[in-house]
Amino acid sequence: MIRASNISVRLSGKQVLHGISFEAPAGQLTAIVGPNGCGKTTTMRAIAGETHYEGNVSINGHDIARLKPWELALKRAVLPQATVISFPFTVREIVRMGLAVGGADRPEEVERIARDALEAVDLAGFSGRFYQELSGGEQQRVQLARALCQIWDPLENGEPAFLLLDEPVSSLDIRHQLTIMKLARDFCSRGGGVVAIMHDLNLTAMFADQMVMMRGGRVEAAGSPKDVMTDEVMESVFGCPMRVNTTPSGTVPFVLPHTAGA
Repeated sequence: MIRASNISVRLSGKQVLHGISFEAPAGQLTAIVGPNGCGKTTTMRAIAGETHYEGNVSINGHDIARLKPWELALKRAVLPQATVISFPFTVREIVRMGLAVGGADRPEEVERIARDALEAVDLAGFSGRFYQELSGGEQQRVQLARALCQIWDPLENGEPAFLLLDEPVSSLDIRHQLTIMKLARDFCSRGGGVVAIMHDLNLTAMFADQMVMMRGGRVEAAGSPKDVMTDEVMESVFGCPMRVNTTPSGTVPFVLPHTAGA
């Protein structure tokens, strides 16, 4: 489990997070949602150990502030919003950067994991392409394959590993959005955990086990999508009239803004 307790962050003298707390259990997909600028990415960077914070963050009971970088890297992998690569690396080279296994003494395993990771994100056959030649959505999937390689086994020595995904479907078409969300669900079903920053609330409702709804650097609501996605919470957080409905099955909520044409 990832446990964030009373996390506060100041950036350039401004208070960005105000003592937020939540838990992200293994075996579940936890979605962090909220309007632009509410602190989602800062929260992700804090629980990843990539920015200074006050409070406590632990992974499986280990205080991340006390872990060596290589120890932390074996417990969580991070997909940032965007990654700039300045040199002409191939897709294969980018993906292999995430591998923790030694390449010199286990070359066949290294190649197998890299190949399987690319296949998982629907990029089989792309290994020889240059990263800069790819579309934005393809680059995003290459970076996810790299993160997968970093923690290829969701359970390592009996401890779950975590994927931390910042807007993993933002540049993707509908088919690949579903591919990536199903991949995240599969990672959870095999014992790992996923924390994902999401903007598509309906896609989030379909796949997330729990939602952490943020506003103004604070947690406004947390729980299952059905419990969090209420008319009152949605209107309060996003500042526009909304109505939460359900699909014909009656179990998955979806939301439509009610301002179009008004």
